[in-house]
Amino acid sequence: MPEKKPEARDLPPCPSEIGPVETPGPDLKPLVHHVPPFQVSGSRALFRSFSSSSRNFFENRVAEKQKLFQENNDLPVYLKGGTGDQLLFTITMTMSVVGTGYCLFFLTWASFPHKK
Repeated sequence: MPEKKPEARDLPPCPSEIGPVETPGPDLKPLVHHVPPFQVSGSRALFRSFSSSSRNFFENRVAEKQKLFQENNDLPVYLKGGTGDQLLFTITMTMSVVGTGYCLFFLTWASFPHKK
């Protein structure tokens, strides 16, 4: 059975058609709570603690890093950081190869029947 389309009289009234909202009586709470605007005086300390311009604990070394990573020395970018990057790359690749071998070994082991 096809559904009946709602007619104009079945729809709820548009908010602009309702008119002004009356304020509730003294024993009722308002439906919409008023949220105070951002208070500048009470949040200065919070703003100051998150501000990046208040203190510089670290030296800005972006220019040095740009020079290091942009020089043409035929190294991939993941090895240009020096010995730490090489060590991290070697450990990661070793773990990947060993893990792949471990998975293949146990898949092969599980695919053949075993004696009971």
